[in-house]
Amino acid sequence: MLGVGVLLVALVLGGLATVDRLRGGASSPVAVADRVLAALDHEDLGALARLVEPGERAALLRAATSLSARLADLDLPGSVGGGAVGPTADALDGLDLDLTGATPQEESHAGDVAVVGLGDLAVRVRTDPARAHGLLRAWFAYRQTDAPEDVTRPVDELPGLSVRKRLVTVVRDGRWYVSVVGTLLGPGIPPGSLADVEALPPHASPTPQAAVETTVRTLLDGRTRRDASGLAATLDASGSDTVQLWATQLAVVGLDRAPAPVTALTTVAGEVSGDRAVVRVQTLKVGDGSGFDLAGPCVSANGERGCLRPSGYRYDGGLGSLGALELLGRDGSFTLTAVRTGDGWVTSLPESLADAVVGYGAGLTREQVLMVLGQERLDGSGGALEPDRPTDATFTSAGYAVRTVRIERAGLYRVVPGPDGGNRSTLYGPNGEAAVQPFFPNDSVYRLTPGDHTLLVWADDAFTRTLDRAGTPYVQRLEVRSVR
Repeated sequence: MLGVGVLLVALVLGGLATVDRLRGGASSPVAVADRVLAALDHEDLGALARLVEPGERAALLRAATSLSARLADLDLPGSVGGGAVGPTADALDGLDLDLTGATPQEESHAGDVAVVGLGDLAVRVRTDPARAHGLLRAWFAYRQTDAPEDVTRPVDELPGLSVRKRLVTVVRDGRWYVSVVGTLLGPGIPPGSLADVEALPPHASPTPQAAVETTVRTLLDGRTRRDASGLAATLDASGSDTVQLWATQLAVVGLDRAPAPVTALTTVAGEVSGDRAVVRVQTLKVGDGSGFDLAGPCVSANGERGCLRPSGYRYDGGLGSLGALELLGRDGSFTLTAVRTGDGWVTSLPESLADAVVGYGAGLTREQVLMVLGQERLDGSGGALEPDRPTDATFTSAGYAVRTVRIERAGLYRVVPGPDGGNRSTLYGPNGEAAVQPFFPNDSVYRLTPGDHTLLVWADDAFTRTLDRAGTPYVQRLEVRSVR
């Protein structure tokens, strides 16, 4: 079943540019919720985008532009989201939503934030992958959904992102907007329990690096456990609201032990674009480093160690997947993004999230995306492989190799196992179907007929080491041997 994540995919890629400069929002929290539900029910991305908090909308717009360009650069096959999109195409082609049972009601209101409950909202999701395109089509491929579906579920039971039956709304310049960050990343808020959230005077810094360093030091300051307002003041409006929403949880964490001081913190300037600047955190040590120690691309926390790779792609046992650590940085550094306000620089939560997504997408290659989607067979052949002639083959950046095997004489053939003794390969006949293995599972030989066959081989686990070193090719010997 297609999850609620597809709605975010469609929102990111659809129609934001046309509404970026238009005034939006609504006159009250409940009015915002009513309009959000109406926009979703009509699949009206323009109307939906105008209801998003302005700072978050700008970050979504930038991410949408970058992701759209990256998707085009990957030149994927049309069946997984590539290819030209016609001028009349809609970002939600292949998806139809029907929302019923919603009774928006203000559950909590304190300061500049209000929580609106959605009642017994149910969502009917009808999907048709054949009509979809772009990243939405890629999402269908990832979920291995190729047939139409029609499912109705309560909104909080939709798989995907732990959606709650409420919206977090915020006020900006007298208008109310939905906060995507607060709604998706905020805590559960029982009715009537919202603590006061207000627009705090920002603690602006003279430079982007100073802003990020101030945020990090304040986050780790023991006083923040009891009063999160200092941390909130170092962030932009959206980040400030989200931290204040979490203030109750922050206040009780670790009160039973003394805070460890920050003993080392260094940053370097990254990309600067107008009023937005990326800051790279080079070192961060708390106390003696036994609990938390960040140095370059690696971080150790409570005995666990992880390092950023050039790509978020992971390879294990012939399967490709995506890791989460690379969402915290790019180009070998952990990063945060600062934005310029009237008084100086503050750390921006939505811009940091947008940069994380953009950087993550930029780090993935075409072959890695095909592998994660389970569509590596759609890649072109890397050359010919003659039977009984071992050949050293350079594998793709995703850990597979595709070769054309021309069979002149019908008979039995075996794909020789890799160096570690495993046989991660499949032979496909001229008709595109997997070739016959007459003695499987007792023997892996194939019965082949004359013609061009396609060999797909997944690398041994030694390939994983090359993911730590961008540009390092992985070479493995391939052989299809005739059985005499």
